[in-house]
Formats: sequence, C-alpha cells, structure tokens
Amino acid sequence: MKYLYIIVGLVVVNLLASTYYFRIDLTQEKRFTLADVTKTYLAELDSQVFVRLYLDGELNPGFTRLQRSTNELLDEMRAYTHVSFMKTTIDPHEYTKAEFEEFNETLAEYNYAGVPVFETKEDGQKTRTVVYPYAMVQVGSRYAIINLLENISGLSGEENLNRSVENLEYRLIDAIHRLTMKDKPRVAFIEGQGELEEIDVVDVTDALSAHFAVDRGQINGDATILDPYKAVIVAKPTEKFSEADKYVLDQYLMRGGRVMWLLDAVSMTLDTLRTQAQTVGLYGDYNIEDQLFVYGFRVNPIVIEDMSCARIPISIAPEGQKSQIVPMPWRFSPLFSANMRNAITRNISLVKGDFASSIDTVGLAEEMEVKRTPLLRSSAYTREHRTPVMATLMNIHDKPQQQDFNKSHLPVAMLAEGTFKSAFSHRPIPSAVRNSQKNPRMEKSEKTAMVVVGDGDIIRNDVRFRNSGEPQITPLGYDEISRQTFGNKDFIVNAVQYLADEDGLMDLRNRTFTLRLLDKARISEGTTMLKVMAIGLPVLFVVIIGLLIYFLRKRAYSRKIA
Repeated sequence: MKYLYIIVGLVVVNLLASTYYFRIDLTQEKRFTLADVTKTYLAELDSQVFVRLYLDGELNPGFTRLQRSTNELLDEMRAYTHVSFMKTTIDPHEYTKAEFEEFNETLAEYNYAGVPVFETKEDGQKTRTVVYPYAMVQVGSRYAIINLLENISGLSGEENLNRSVENLEYRLIDAIHRLTMKDKPRVAFIEGQGELEEIDVVDVTDALSAHFAVDRGQINGDATILDPYKAVIVAKPTEKFSEADKYVLDQYLMRGGRVMWLLDAVSMTLDTLRTQAQTVGLYGDYNIEDQLFVYGFRVNPIVIEDMSCARIPISIAPEGQKSQIVPMPWRFSPLFSANMRNAITRNISLVKGDFASSIDTVGLAEEMEVKRTPLLRSSAYTREHRTPVMATLMNIHDKPQQQDFNKSHLPVAMLAEGTFKSAFSHRPIPSAVRNSQKNPRMEKSEKTAMVVVGDGDIIRNDVRFRNSGEPQITPLGYDEISRQTFGNKDFIVNAVQYLADEDGLMDLRNRTFTLRLLDKARISEGTTMLKVMAIGLPVLFVVIIGLLIYFLRKRAYSRKIA
C-alpha cells in the first residue's frame, strides 16, 4: 500500500510542477534568480520574442559555461512571460558558404566579427578556433545583435567570462526593451556655446540612437525648449553661457531633468602639437562655474599628467634623416580606471582622456540631499599642472621621476543624485528668458541626477579629412597605435542611459557573481592524487553502497526464513 502512496505522491508533484513554475536558488549571490525588475518587465511583455544564440560548436570550458548560462537564463526568462518566448542555438560553422557570408555581413553592421581563441593542449599542441559569442534578439520584424562577451583589458580570460555571465541579464533585457519600445525617449546635445560639432560626436550619437531619439539645438533662452528631453548633454563648450541659457538649464534640472556636463577647465588641444613642438593651456571661463559650485562641484583649472597613459607617434630620427616613427607614452592622455561598483562604469575598460582636469566636491546647502559618487579616476601616480600649462614634445623621451607624481586617484568624473538647490535662488529671472510663465520657477529640484566630467574630449571621436567631401570617422575610444578600444563609448552611453532610466533596468549591471577559481599551484603539485581521488572515490562509494544494500537484504531475508 505504501508503494501506491509513493506513486500517487509523485504524480501529484509532477502535476503541480508542470502547472506552477518554481526554482530554489541556493547560491549566496542568487545567480540563478532573476531580478525583480526583470520579472516585472517580462510579465508585462505583450510581444513574441525569438532568440538565436550563435555560441555553439567546439567551445572551451569557459565559453561552454557562457553558453550554458545563456541558455539557462533564457529558460528562466521564458517562465515569467505569458507570450511566446522561443530560442534556438546555431553553430555558424555549419552554415553553407552563402549563409556564412550573409551572417558575417549582418555582424559587420554592428562592427562584430568572430573571436579567435588560441589554446595549448596538454600535449603541447596549439589550436586556434573561432567562436561567435553573439545572440540575435528578434521581436516581430525588428532585431538586434548583442555581444555576450566582455573583453576588458587587464583581466584574465576567466575573469572576462565571469563578467560576461554577470551582464547577461542586462544585455538581453536591454535588447528586448529597445525592440519593444513604441516611442524612444529623447535626449539632446546642447549647442550655442562652441560645443563639439555633430561630426565630432557622430559615433556616440549612433550608439545612443539605439536607445534614444537624439536631437541637437540651441536653447536661446526658451524656458520650455528642454521639456521633451529625458537628458541633455553639454559636450565641451568653448564659449560663455548666457545668463538666460544658464537659467533654462537650472530650471530644467529643478523639474527633474538630467544633465551630463563634459567640460574642459583648461583650453588645450593636441592638434596644436601636430604643427608645433609645444602648446600652452589657459584657464577656460565658460560662465558655468558658479552654477556647478551651487550644485556641489568644482572642475579644477589644472591639467592631469599620469604615468598610466596612452601613446602618440613620435619621430625619433635625427634632423635631416628619414623619418622613423615610434609610439611614445604621452602622459597628458591619461587612462582612467572605472568604478566597478557603479552601474555606469561597471565592467568597462579603461577610459582615455586628453588634457583632463580633476573634480572637487564642495559644500552643499543644508536643504540639499545629494549623493556624490566618483565614476572615473586617475592612477596612483599622477601630478597636476596649474594654469598656464605648458605641454611639449621636447622632453617626451625623458624618464619620469616617480616622486614627481605624488597625487593618487584624482576623480575626473562624478555622479550626483538627489535634490539640488537652484543656482538662481533669490536672484531675478534673466530678462532674456522667454516663456518663463509656462514653467513656474522652482527653488529646489525634484529628485534628479547629473554627471560631471572634467574632460570634454572623452566624448569626441577623431575625424580625418574633416574638410573633404568624404571625412573618415575613427570609432570613439579606438587607439590606432595599440589597436585597442578604450571604454569611452561605453561610459558615455551607460551614463546617458542611467540618467534617463526610469524602469531601473540599469541596476541589472550591478549584479555580481563571485569567481571561485581553483588553486592552480596546488593542482599542479598534487595532480596525480587528485585524479586518483576524482576517479576512485565515486567508484569506491558505489561499491560501499552496493555492499551495504547486499548485507541489509541478506539480513532481512535471513530473519524471514528463521
């Protein structure tokens, strides 16, 4: 009778399991549990989703883990939707020649390509395989290709793959969110104060266009002109702001608008050094400093020189001889490290700057409740040059003295979140402001946020043949000398997304999975014993269980006979 109860119980459990989905996640960081914002979004999803995963074929253990994690996550996501959520795994190596060419053309549209993986086997043989860590997310007739692999310079392959697994949920939900949006939120680049031209930010504009409708334009003192925008970007002004435009920006912030400031406190460019041996940097007064001071920031009128830096091509041939170009460290192009605890900068590569300035936080008014978070900072060996700053190529070959670089980890980009006091509190509205009656004046802001960056060139892509009919755009952050792509574009896009995010999707970027690595030294010392234990212990365990069952049955039957 008891066997009947067991069978009935199993049937009931299976029926309940097929009707109600549940999963017990025993991991400390809940790596197999979707975030609440993801569950909510999936429950409200009303469009069918189809995901093609191209990570297949001959994969090493690391990529196999990434493939398995992706499939598990997609299965988990499907359980929380009430619409069709399908997935399939495709090995691109099995495509026909025509299909493979079409596939590569599709990847090229997103600047993606196969990733070569070099490995050395136990017998010393070296192998090279090409993997495609990409997925196509399709909603109706719209689709997007997403890169599942993080490739942060300075991290090991295992660490990069772990970061990739951490970001899977965000990348997939972000892609679905973009494809299901009926109307894109709007962001704008501010013009009118000598900001970077459209061609100077065309690469990041294209990247932002995947998430936003991007506009450009002047404020012209119109108090209502910024109302439609989730966030605005002030990219390297070179002329003074009018009081009217300052007031419009201030009141836009008071009404909950978000602003990203990219400012050069010292007017200095690398272009001068292409024709001269030195360049001089002077203080740049843009009539915005007092406003930022009220918000709690000061962009210092200094230029950072850092031992962690990019390189520039320099001719080392003596005068009169054939030019010989070699890359040399250029300490005025520092490489900034990112704050790995913030959603904006988590899992991004080093960010390249040019003639950057540090940022100080200043005292806030009592009524202001603001949280300020450093996003980018210099290395442990930094020094500051106060205006006027002289940068020259004459001593670029000199070895830097470590004792001269006595500053450490200077912040160059900061995030501020909370409620701000108006910079025009107890001041009259500038006479040039138009339509001020349509937006009642506010002395204190709603809860809002801003990002302040002490380097306007962080957002600027290089442009070749600017004045020709066919200018050539270098992708933002790409360094032609090292052939490395720095994290500039990721930083800008993430920052704008964070500022404009109302659904909390950016919080998914803060998920952290602990990488529990094996001790390779102990493994190499005791490989033989470990192998014997790995193979022998399971066999021994099975033998012991078998003998135990045998003696228990023998004992039970011998009692019945007696």
